[in-house]
Order: sequence, then C-alpha cells, then structure tokens
Amino acid sequence: MSHASVERPVRTHRLKLVVDHDERGIFRAHVEDEFGKSIFEFSNEDDDGSPSVEGLWLIEFGYMRHARDAHGLMEYLQEMGIARSSATLSVEG
Repeated sequence: MSHASVERPVRTHRLKLVVDHDERGIFRAHVEDEFGKSIFEFSNEDDDGSPSVEGLWLIEFGYMRHARDAHGLMEYLQEMGIARSSATLSVEG
C-alpha cells in the first residue's frame, strides 16, 4: 500500500506541492507551507521502496486525476482539515 504522513493543520495560505522523485515507476512528493515545512507527504512506494501494485492511493481513491493534480490534492487537503479553504497550492518539479 502507498504511504502518506500528515502534520497538524496549516495556518498559512500559500502551499507548494514539491515532486521529490518521479522516475522508473516511483513517485514521491510532499506539500510545504510558506515557511518550507513539510505538512503532507505521499508516494506510490511499498514498505520495501518498490512501486506499489495499487499505484498512488490518492489517484486510486479518486482524489487526484494524476500525480501533479494540484486541484484534486488541494480539495483532499481541505477536506481532511490540513489546508484552509482560502489556501492556494502551486506545483514545483
């Protein structure tokens, strides 16, 4: 199963989706607040570091259309209380 980790809700409004790794079937990214602190991480890796056969769980469960879908990810972060409704999300990488 793919992994994700979450920190407490963000008080800032400008968030950034940073793609850490996207090659050879592995995708890993995180969301930073405006101070550069990682507030949400996700990947399609299994516990052993290989690509999950299920794929990226945010896509599998319909939250995102593709790995860099900032709109879908923002809706998920807002729904989970990680981002405020007035927040913005840009993509880097």
